Amino acid sequence: MFWLSTRKFFRAGDAGWASYVDFIGLPQLEEVRTIDGMLNEVVSDGNVGMASLEEMPEVLSFLQKAVAGESYYLLFADAERFPVAERPDLIFLGYDLSDETWTSSLLNCGVWENELAPIAQRVNKFGLLSLEDARLAQGLLPQIWNGDPHAFVTVWALFELVSVS
Repeated sequence: MFWLSTRKFFRAGDAGWASYVDFIGLPQLEEVRTIDGMLNEVVSDGNVGMASLEEMPEVLSFLQKAVAGESYYLLFADAERFPVAERPDLIFLGYDLSDETWTSSLLNCGVWENELAPIAQRVNKFGLLSLEDARLAQGLLPQIWNGDPHAFVTVWALFELVSVS
């Protein structure tokens, strides 16, 4: 299953940014892209599921249009089950981790400590991980966060859809 939605940007200078980067312990971040709707708010219409990427034009026809500088189209999929081939209309953003509620364990559960700390420090400019680091964190979280529901995660591949007419 692939998911597509229109999302608001969350960047340095936005309301709540300073307290957010303090909470997450990543002051170097300048922007966050995530499947977590608390951080990249879904503009409207929710996350729309698609069985294949061929359904994208139809889904885009009823999603609220992305507005330059304010919002973007986020495409995401389970990185292990639904790999996305390189396409000219997609910009790869990185990998996020979330539980079944789509709360980002990486970007919305506080500072990563212990063995997770060096992984968190390797996030890219969007606050996302490499596949290797995402898989490493996925294996460590249940041990370190013992029993926390946010420890049982899916690795998500995130893309920005561009070149939409």
